[in-house]
Amino acid sequence: MEKAILIRSEKYDIPAIVNMPSGEKLPFVVMCHGTASDKNEAGNMYAYLATALAEKGIASVRFDFAGCGDSTDTGINQTFMAEVDDTIKVYEYMCANENVDTARAGIIGFSQGGRVMAQFMDTHADRMKAAVSWSGACHNGVGVFAVWFMMYHKKAKENGYIAMPMDWRRDFIVPLQWFEDIRNTNPLDALKKYKGALLCVAGRDDQLVPCGHADEIAATNDNATVIVYDDADHTFNSLTDDNSIALDVIATTAEWLEENL
Repeated sequence: MEKAILIRSEKYDIPAIVNMPSGEKLPFVVMCHGTASDKNEAGNMYAYLATALAEKGIASVRFDFAGCGDSTDTGINQTFMAEVDDTIKVYEYMCANENVDTARAGIIGFSQGGRVMAQFMDTHADRMKAAVSWSGACHNGVGVFAVWFMMYHKKAKENGYIAMPMDWRRDFIVPLQWFEDIRNTNPLDALKKYKGALLCVAGRDDQLVPCGHADEIAATNDNATVIVYDDADHTFNSLTDDNSIALDVIATTAEWLEENL
């Protein structure tokens, strides 16, 4: 059963959807979306994944970062470390549910959500049993965001924030602190603390995050699996007429999580 909720943060409420199948002491998965996306993700991939997991008796929670989806925040509070803190609050919310098994917790991150997932491990590595990166951008420091730094950092310094034009949504508000957080964090190093099972999924035709980065993420872990889909873009073609690869990513990930949770 899916239920829309609000989880309180210091400055705003975090809109979330909890999918809780029937049963007791269920494993659960926290879903972190990518930059300027939302809790359902591109092509509704997270919504479909939640359903696939529920069919396997796995609970899940997907949620909106500040300025995204149903969040009422303008985005001015949307910093990278705030996203990590939101993820911790969402995780803690799920742990407080008597129907879940806190010893069987998983987390998935899509694109920049993968970076959030990795940084989350800096403080929560020993609490997680399974972790998944979909097209994760987990580089230490600036990494693939170098273009954004080149285009927007100076203006963000001048104004305190930047309003980035997006094709699929209203302008994306990014405060200066987001840039500072990205530059000063090392999520790949944080991920090295995590010793559980790790799945890294990428598309060979990804133009935003080179597919070879999946191998760099996997190199942090002795129990990692890498899957690269040929002819797949950053969102696994989920926004095209043929979403068969996206559906396979969802099914494969759900099966892997069932095996490892």
